[in-house]
Amino acid sequence: MAQGRPFPIVDLPSSANSLAMGGTTTLREGGCYPYTQPCNIFMTNDTAISADYQLGYIDNAEYVNNYIWHTLTVTWRRGKQAIGVGTRYLDMGKLKQNVDKNMKQMPPNSKCMYSVSFNMGYALRLNSNLSIYVTGALMSEKTLMTTNGCALNAGATYSTHWHSMASSVALGIRNVGLYSYQNTTKMLTPLVYVGGNISLPTWGDQKLTVAAEGGYYRGNGRIKNSGTLSIGTAYSVCRYLSLQMGAHWGDEDNYVAYGLNARLGKITMETSMKTPITANVGKMYMAGVGLIF
Repeated sequence: MAQGRPFPIVDLPSSANSLAMGGTTTLREGGCYPYTQPCNIFMTNDTAISADYQLGYIDNAEYVNNYIWHTLTVTWRRGKQAIGVGTRYLDMGKLKQNVDKNMKQMPPNSKCMYSVSFNMGYALRLNSNLSIYVTGALMSEKTLMTTNGCALNAGATYSTHWHSMASSVALGIRNVGLYSYQNTTKMLTPLVYVGGNISLPTWGDQKLTVAAEGGYYRGNGRIKNSGTLSIGTAYSVCRYLSLQMGAHWGDEDNYVAYGLNARLGKITMETSMKTPITANVGKMYMAGVGLIF
């Protein structure tokens, strides 16, 4: 979750699969492409349409609201091009409000807090190895005041195959944009990242995947610079079942995570949970279902 940055919805895990792998986003066949790597759809076996729904829950500390969020994405692929759209809704509970937006005393009442975002992206496969993407986001958040924002994300992925081994490297920048509240406009905190993964056959139809990703937030104003590191491993059995474990360090959010992913034909089901190491950070649970055509 964001450490003092606006729009915490932006920093939520993109999927249960991503959370289980420590927050990495460069996974092959990871789904939720508008929020991970839109280029990843080119690494699948000729997927034409990918649709995903994700449900997340954060069990915060006592006296703090628990969070629930929903993510819905659809990505269409045709030849060397792909278009994806997605929307997210974060329910942050109710705020017991005693002051108005001008910080003046008012009769106590409860106010629902939420954040919503809409994303749209485009990916292009330049050749058999290199792909690029760009996505845009519109965001709105309602707490004591209303905050609106917009952002651009861009990146590239280079993938290779050698015999039964597959690997990819990705880099890019996210969250380049502006946000405004009460006639005040400020810059968002951009994230520069680089990551990759490698998949190796082990025995029979089994496979081992290792992924890693590092990021750097460029602070501004009262928001400090910060870095993150995510690593994860997944072991796939008979191509239908995958056990995952990951870890994340930095940005005042250290944790380990675990997950289980199952595929039945064109349907993918995934679950994961996050166990925090950093104090005063709540546990996180996610579940999702995906369809590919």
